[in-house]
Amino acid sequence: MSKIRHDICVSIGNIGFEEIKELLPKLSVAEIRIDLLSLNEEEIEQCFALHKNLIATYRPKSNEYDLMKNILNKAIEWGAAMVDVDIDTPAEVISEIAVKAKHHNCKLIVSYHNFDGTPTLSTLKNLIEKTKLRHADYTKIACMANSPSDCSRILSLYEKHSNLIAFCMGQVGTVTRIASPLLGAPFSYASLQGNQTAPGQLDYINMNNLLNTINPID
Repeated sequence: MSKIRHDICVSIGNIGFEEIKELLPKLSVAEIRIDLLSLNEEEIEQCFALHKNLIATYRPKSNEYDLMKNILNKAIEWGAAMVDVDIDTPAEVISEIAVKAKHHNCKLIVSYHNFDGTPTLSTLKNLIEKTKLRHADYTKIACMANSPSDCSRILSLYEKHSNLIAFCMGQVGTVTRIASPLLGAPFSYASLQGNQTAPGQLDYINMNNLLNTINPID
């Protein structure tokens, strides 16, 4: 990790607190997958104290929206730069989180995930508009790619939309993870080596090497 790129966000889950503390100073942006970490509240708070460019994410099981809201609101208070909320979260819950985030100068990502396929272009555009109605500062769209045309459809969204993080999951979609920051996404998600948090995710080292080849940093 000799060069720290600002367009790679490492998604952190399924590791211990000591490893996280060692890792964070080496990264420009990281996503703290609170739902995938066995940390106590004090350790989570320390993570956000250690780094000022972290995304707080908690994917609730079933209808744990109150738990998710409480956790993300605390992360906002602890200094999270962004929080990620799924588009299917009840609108009133998103609104409450959005108010809290705005008060603390924290940006809201409203995200859509489809692990089966990639919707039509018109559906994707409607989803982007829906995230804006949910107070999104950034829209995240992650869909499973079953064909190259799925990839081109996702990447075409960058032509007319800003503040967008759109890419495809799965092996077919890997190219979109590399292309997205070149087309306007603030960053692309990567994993720790051998510790993917989503299908088709490249690890940080491979993503870093590929982007340094295509778009070297000064």
